[in-house]
Amino acid sequence: MVTVLVLLLLAGTTWKDGVLAQTPIAGVAGRAAGVGEASTTKPKGDQAKVIVLQESGKPSAESYARLLTPFPILRTFTVCYRIRLIRFREESTLMSYAVSDDKDNELRMDHRITGYKVSLHSKWAQTSLDTPLRVWSHFCFQYQEDNGVWEIFMDGQQRANGSFPPFDEPLLGNGAYIIGQEQDSFGGNFQQDQSYSGEIAHLSFWDSYLSQDEIIRIAECQEPKEQPLLGWSSQEWELQGEVYSQFRPLEDICSSHTRTFKMFLKRQTLQRSLHFCRVVGGILAVPKTAEENALVYEASRDQAHYCSGKVGVSYLWLGANDESEERTWMYWESERPLTWENTWRGTGPNGGAVENCLVMLYGAYPGYWSDIACLDSYSFCVPCEFEVLPVMYLKGPALCESSPFDQMYLLGEAYDGQPSLKGFFHTDIYWNSTMDVWILQSLKVAAWAMWDPRRGVHYPFGTHQWKVMSVLCGLEAGMAVNLTLSVCGKGMFTCEDGTCISLQKRCDLRVDCPDQSDEHQCSLVDVPQDYQNNIPPQPTVLNQSLAIHFTINIISFPSVATQDLTFVTTFQLLLRWRDPRLSYLNLKTDRTLNMLSEDNKRRIWTPRVFFSNAHGNVFTNLNQGSRVECVQEGSSTVGGPHHTREVNIFSGSENSLEMGQLYSVTYSCDFELLMFPFDAQVCTMKFMLVSASASYMTLVPTLANYTGKTSLIEYAIGHLTMNTLPNEEFSSVAVEVRFMRRYGFYLLTLYIPTTLLMLIAYATLYFNPDDFNSRIVVALTSLLVLSSLFTQTSNSLPKTSYFKLVDVWLFFSIVMIFNVVMLQTLVDFSQQAVLNKGSRLARAFKKIHKFLRKLGNNKDVGQGTPVQDLRASGVIITHTKTAEEAEQEEPWAANGNNWHREEPSRLPIYGRAFRRKNWSENKDVNMSLMTFSRIILPVIFCIFNACYWGAAIV
Repeated sequence: MVTVLVLLLLAGTTWKDGVLAQTPIAGVAGRAAGVGEASTTKPKGDQAKVIVLQESGKPSAESYARLLTPFPILRTFTVCYRIRLIRFREESTLMSYAVSDDKDNELRMDHRITGYKVSLHSKWAQTSLDTPLRVWSHFCFQYQEDNGVWEIFMDGQQRANGSFPPFDEPLLGNGAYIIGQEQDSFGGNFQQDQSYSGEIAHLSFWDSYLSQDEIIRIAECQEPKEQPLLGWSSQEWELQGEVYSQFRPLEDICSSHTRTFKMFLKRQTLQRSLHFCRVVGGILAVPKTAEENALVYEASRDQAHYCSGKVGVSYLWLGANDESEERTWMYWESERPLTWENTWRGTGPNGGAVENCLVMLYGAYPGYWSDIACLDSYSFCVPCEFEVLPVMYLKGPALCESSPFDQMYLLGEAYDGQPSLKGFFHTDIYWNSTMDVWILQSLKVAAWAMWDPRRGVHYPFGTHQWKVMSVLCGLEAGMAVNLTLSVCGKGMFTCEDGTCISLQKRCDLRVDCPDQSDEHQCSLVDVPQDYQNNIPPQPTVLNQSLAIHFTINIISFPSVATQDLTFVTTFQLLLRWRDPRLSYLNLKTDRTLNMLSEDNKRRIWTPRVFFSNAHGNVFTNLNQGSRVECVQEGSSTVGGPHHTREVNIFSGSENSLEMGQLYSVTYSCDFELLMFPFDAQVCTMKFMLVSASASYMTLVPTLANYTGKTSLIEYAIGHLTMNTLPNEEFSSVAVEVRFMRRYGFYLLTLYIPTTLLMLIAYATLYFNPDDFNSRIVVALTSLLVLSSLFTQTSNSLPKTSYFKLVDVWLFFSIVMIFNVVMLQTLVDFSQQAVLNKGSRLARAFKKIHKFLRKLGNNKDVGQGTPVQDLRASGVIITHTKTAEEAEQEEPWAANGNNWHREEPSRLPIYGRAFRRKNWSENKDVNMSLMTFSRIILPVIFCIFNACYWGAAIV
């Protein structure tokens, strides 16, 4: 501890109240005017008086300048001044004018970080006009009493205007006019947060409304045509606290020149130098004039011996090369040619194509330029140039709302050999060479932190581990935290080395940072410490149940088993909900990049759904293959500075979580096979939300989609419907899938073959009528084949207690062929004398025979039939029988041996085509029955088909 204190004292720092106290960097404390000192010095030559307040940046309520010259009465007036703001304060009051305790805001002007504001008679003219830091700017405010109109000009250009309500009185004179503090009472009661840190010059009042041309003249440091009522040169001031006045050249305070150079006097290779200047928001410097070249040399020559590596006279890299064309020097960044070249060593670049890089020399060649080989073995110091100094942002756990440290910084003057960083309000970052650490110190309160550079990393830009040396933001003294310092603004992400990339490239599965840090720590969800994942989130709408949006994407049906009354389906189930307790970080429009890690998935609440009619005990799960994604639906807010890494924060009440998993599940289905194979089955997949009862959360059907093939092996997939099941204890959703059987297979393998079998059987009616064996064998074979087909088809279908449509067809086919067999038998049987004359069956057949004879007889009723009768004497007597006698006669002769010799008067129309010589071998068939069979069977077939297919189509 003693050693540390000695080092601090040697470094110009002190230990006070247990914290580090730094002597003001600018060393101006001794220049502050004493109490009651008046500033009346006259300018010499081309100079102007400047009053400097709180140059060290430490806020104070004791520093101000009081106008001793009487303040005039003003009605219509114009006030102009030129300022260089060093630090902001919470209110940054440049000037305040009070005429009494209750009229302390008669005229007040604040240059706040949120905008330029003017108060007149306690009425505010508010603008969003920004005041630049550490740059001279000219402001004019003018007010016209007649109409209350006011205008604000910055650098000669109108930037805002408006009007005040009418006032009862003018701006009274002889009040207390103070620069650098806001008066809460007449001439006093100051506060440090309402103070001013900066410089002011050319403050003048006119009792008229100046023209814009006149204001432009004043802004350009020209003499005004109209003399002011209260001019800057005639004013006398009383300076108190850290305030002093001095004269500066007019060219310094009238210039709006912002181009500047910063020397980083640590040796680096060329590539690292180019990269480093980009990290700090600039480019590797190349002076454009002799004055700039001299400025760069003077700012760095004290360290030239170190920067050269103590070898040679080259010591600074410059940002140009002639790699493309010899002696045509181009900027590294823009690849444009230089517009000016400095004095070269010798006769000019002499390295030829080998030496293509540019350096500055010292020693015998002070500030000269020379070319050198672009080798990584060379390391020199780095000058960076800036057209405008970039704002640097400090982020991390030490930057909470009550943090004593500033969030924004600008590169400032060199301190202890290295550039410092000046906070916008009251914080400095500077190098302490005695301790070899970078110090982060508040000038407002006793709070500081330090960073010990790693080997090879010299500057605090990027993300580094700082040690907090004070109690702040819930951090204990001595605690190490990561802080990020970079020029990366809104919408940008800071790599650990300080490089800026687009925030949209953060965690996008592609490496964009040189150190690959953009793909590190890609947590998308911010889970509060008191979060309980066993408690569901509160609904986003009060007094309503939590909505769980249900989406199912059916991918395929690998199996539909009609016989088992089951089907197997592969589908993706998506459940979407909102959890207001969570916040999401850096969401992308491409939701596939918003997937939560395995750890985060198990830390948050997720809904649980039971597949209620599936085989087995199946629930939703977070097993391998599951995805929980954040869905960007609402807008984001920029994360606070307490985040080490830049983040866009999305509220859990506006953005959803979606859980998805792929499942392959077997479901039961009650197949209704009455219309088989022309049936359409509607199968149901039921899902039940079991995380809580329906009064707490509800499944909301969103979308049911099928993405697979619509034509399966046996079925075609119809439309999907989804609806909520009412009157359930737990919220349930039913997804109905329509399977339409593809009957083409059955037409080819069942209906057409059975039809052909029926046609074959029917064709036997046209066989040779005398060939009974052929006719009956073909018919019976058709019946046998059909029976086998029927058995095979029945075995492949589930057993049902009712007839299916295919059963009706098969049964009809069997009946039809059976009818053919029976008719063939009857046709032949009706001609055989195997019946006794007196039997009942014989009498029945007799009646049938008579009826068929009537149908087959071509004679008219009453016509006789010639009959030959062989008498016993051997004489054949021919006589004619009447029809009545023929009907009474038996269908066979009394002498059975002579029956076959009876010859009909003519052959039947559909009789045999020829007769044998042996009449005993020719037996006539019942052609009337045959004809009837040929007609009646097609009629029955057509009537049945009309009814059958009509039912199938419907």
